[in-house]
Amino acid sequence: MDDIQTLNGITPRYDRGLIETRLGYQRRSTELTEAQRAHFEGILHQAESLCRLSLAWRILTIAANDGASVALEDGTLLRGTGLAALLRDSHAIVAMFVTAGSRPLKTRDRWMRQERLADAVVLDAAASEITDAGLDWLMQYLNTGLRRTERILTHHRHSPGYGDWPLAEQASLAGLLDIGRFGATLTDRFILTPEKSVLAVAGIVLSLIHISQGIVR
Repeated sequence: MDDIQTLNGITPRYDRGLIETRLGYQRRSTELTEAQRAHFEGILHQAESLCRLSLAWRILTIAANDGASVALEDGTLLRGTGLAALLRDSHAIVAMFVTAGSRPLKTRDRWMRQERLADAVVLDAAASEITDAGLDWLMQYLNTGLRRTERILTHHRHSPGYGDWPLAEQASLAGLLDIGRFGATLTDRFILTPEKSVLAVAGIVLSLIHISQGIVR
């Protein structure tokens, strides 16, 4: 698996408003005092320092796409009509993995034991949003290189458990990316641990210039 690429220690930009949405804040009706806002910002800064992301990705050629599943060059079969539709114009996929590791979870759990429940909830929401932002960062990073070869990623990505793509497909992606090297595993229910981790797939297509010329439908 020498073709697995990695980056470590990434802290991506993220939308703080989405963290407030995760917490159920209403933009027009939830008002925080100046002291509460300062405390909230302090928790976010701690989340940023705890979430030094590890990223991994691997590009594989698509051997076949029959509309119900996608076969990869190494024999891996990814099942799901939604995924197949996403990849219908793609000649390859990029399998991606992002993890924040165990540090934010250990801090969250310690705060819960200390009955800092509200702080723990904010930290948990922030760690989730930062991890998701890691995938956005990675896709932008990959697109920078792909554009030099007149290729581009699909705008959307899919993760196992989305739509009709079974959560059990996490096992295939976990194997493709050897997530154990990052200290990550799957439970017997195919849940990633540490929990602030995510697997996803995007397609690689010819650039929009080529699409406009009719080379790709």
